[in-house]
Amino acid sequence: MSDRSASRRLRVLEIGVIAAVGMALAGCGVITKELSSGDFAETIPAALVESEIGITDSFASKGLDGFTFNLVVGVDLDDQELSPDDLAGILRIILENNDIPSDQIQLSVAANDGESVDVPQLVQEISPDLKTKASIYGNLSVTNEQAAAIVKAVWGE
Repeated sequence: MSDRSASRRLRVLEIGVIAAVGMALAGCGVITKELSSGDFAETIPAALVESEIGITDSFASKGLDGFTFNLVVGVDLDDQELSPDDLAGILRIILENNDIPSDQIQLSVAANDGESVDVPQLVQEISPDLKTKASIYGNLSVTNEQAAAIVKAVWGE
């Protein structure tokens, strides 16, 4: 084996090791987020129920979807409809009380009859240019920045 051939193989091996270490470190961020803890599971639901929005019950949990770390929030309303002001209030409470790192907020809202409220449709009415995700009918998936943009579109803040 020539020195040139050995040198190339060594370079390929070095590149492979660097790539493997880089991918491993990138995955550590997700693991760190998943292992993070905070008071969000108590503070978000308590703040939502105590608000004047008309929420009878709520929950908050964390979840991992691939490499995306989600803050999952569910809300039960005492009414049939969710207004833009209600949605802005819910999102502001979530943003202010979230004490864990998250990539996305997944929000589900149920009316007082137990039916899902179509939150993405409401967001389209509020801000037609904002691109959001919906994994299940009625559920909204947004980044923190998108949630803040929705609040700003409703309240101008």
